[in-house]
Amino acid sequence: MKGKEQLKVVTKTVISLSLSMFCIALSSSGKYNFVSKKTMEKEKIKLLFYLKRGTQDKNGKSPIMGRISIGRSMVQFSCKCACTPKIWDSRKQRLVGKSSEAVSVNRELDQLQVSVHQVYESLSGKLNNTVTAGKIRELVFGLNSESQGLLHHADEYIDRFRERVGIDRSERRLKCLLLFRKHLSEFLRCRYHVDDIPVQKADTALIKDLEEYFAKEKGFKLNTSAGYLTMLASLLKDLHKRHIIDSYPFIGHSIRWDVGTPRYITREEVNKIAALTDNELQGYEQVSRDMFLFSCYTGLSYTDVYHLTAEHIIHESDMDWIRKPRVKTGNVCHIPLLPEASAIIERYKGIHTRAFRHEPPKGYLLPIPGCDTLNIHLKKIARLCGIQKTLTYHMARHTFASQMTLSEGVSIESVSKMLGHSQIKTTQVYAETSPERVFRDVEKILPLIAQYRLIN
Repeated sequence: MKGKEQLKVVTKTVISLSLSMFCIALSSSGKYNFVSKKTMEKEKIKLLFYLKRGTQDKNGKSPIMGRISIGRSMVQFSCKCACTPKIWDSRKQRLVGKSSEAVSVNRELDQLQVSVHQVYESLSGKLNNTVTAGKIRELVFGLNSESQGLLHHADEYIDRFRERVGIDRSERRLKCLLLFRKHLSEFLRCRYHVDDIPVQKADTALIKDLEEYFAKEKGFKLNTSAGYLTMLASLLKDLHKRHIIDSYPFIGHSIRWDVGTPRYITREEVNKIAALTDNELQGYEQVSRDMFLFSCYTGLSYTDVYHLTAEHIIHESDMDWIRKPRVKTGNVCHIPLLPEASAIIERYKGIHTRAFRHEPPKGYLLPIPGCDTLNIHLKKIARLCGIQKTLTYHMARHTFASQMTLSEGVSIESVSKMLGHSQIKTTQVYAETSPERVFRDVEKILPLIAQYRLIN
């Protein structure tokens, strides 16, 4: 009996080895693959919806987030919807009740859940067990490698803008666009947890999210946010004109600006600054003072003073004029060259020093320092003159509009032409009528009013 048992063991071993060799031979031929039972099992997908309670918008709603897990891979994403925290059920991962908010948001979550599982089943049939959570998110939100996202088009837009710098676009605007691109990228990673988003998804909801992000996460002031939103609007308008997107989302969204009160200095304060002696100012503080006065006398902005050349000075109707297209808009300014402004140009003719931002060989007339340096010098100048206002270079343009022109009786239409504005409405923001102008106008009508008397 013992010999028979040994024979059985040997027989089983031989059969097992033979089968193993047979399987190896078939596998190596490439026609058949033998995998373990564990490998054959499809890894299960887990989809979780949760509320980001630590973040709330102005209506007290928190964003709903999603998390996809497959094996060891896991990604998070924004569901692009929000809800009131008190009606969110963490166990059911849905809103409770039958309010319009609950019905609407639950429908969006249901649709998203169906999309995730459909993509998962589709990929599972193609990729076997190599499906990852990241691939599912990319396909659900249209972020596969072949797609062209919003940032992709932003980069193209900036590249085309860069090619026109020095022709009809400014270097300063280019820097602003690059900074906007940086903030937009951070926004997509922070709010949507993606590196880019399909350009077709750049809708009104995204605009509102971006506006809220600038206000809350970045702490930007209203006009800073408005400036960046204007850049997004320009990008999307360009894409719409080129038929890359079907509609222009800013049609249903207005950009809010804080117009505020225009800041300027009076004629008396301008004269105080002009009266400062060389002994009171050191080095380039004199240059900063003169550049500020030049803008007070001409209304030119910093970048237009920077790019002013001899070609922009013309002689017409027995006087000198500045006729120059604005760097910012391309609108042509027509400005009479006052003797005070002409004297400043003569003073710096031929000046050559590396301390200035540019050199005379480029053809620029005035050696204007950097804007930050100017504003630092202007604060000291304000103290020397006893001016209580925070003096900045752009105040010179407002001063020209309000004090040098409108207050002297120049029509707003003429002022608009001098400033290079395309609309009178823009000039009205710059040019606040001073109390002195109101008093003079009242004095003109007093004799007319005196002709009319009440009859008892």
